[in-house]
Amino acid sequence: MSRCLLLVALLGCADAFRPVLAAGPRSASLLLQQRARSSPPVAVVVDISSTEEFEKALDEAGPALVVVDYSTSWCGPCKIIAPKFDEFSEQYKSVTFLKVMGDSSPAADKLMRSQGVRALPSFHFWKNKEQIESISGAKTQALQDAIEANM
Repeated sequence: MSRCLLLVALLGCADAFRPVLAAGPRSASLLLQQRARSSPPVAVVVDISSTEEFEKALDEAGPALVVVDYSTSWCGPCKIIAPKFDEFSEQYKSVTFLKVMGDSSPAADKLMRSQGVRALPSFHFWKNKEQIESISGAKTQALQDAIEANM
């Protein structure tokens, strides 16, 4: 994210755009493009809230590894490991990362129950629409090791 946009996102400050606007329309466009190219990668974790979305994501992944994070908004360990899960989605581009927030909707809760989730956070690993591994708890190293072993 460009420095100006980052300032706006963090501070909600329109003053962050002053350097871009002062550059003039043509220069501002070029400045924003240059800053966008140097931006850090964006986490790509897909939020899943129903069985239909889950099945579609597995279909679209084909033979690629899919890692599903089952969490809730009230789970402390889930909140702790969430930034690392986002980092892994940036680091392992060939892997599909999904997140199911069990308390976000009745359909999400139903999906978690249908997948046998009994501990939070839980991570399920899928390939070719078959579950191949699971990890319970906020174990960052175990999660990374499982991703690398199953890619």
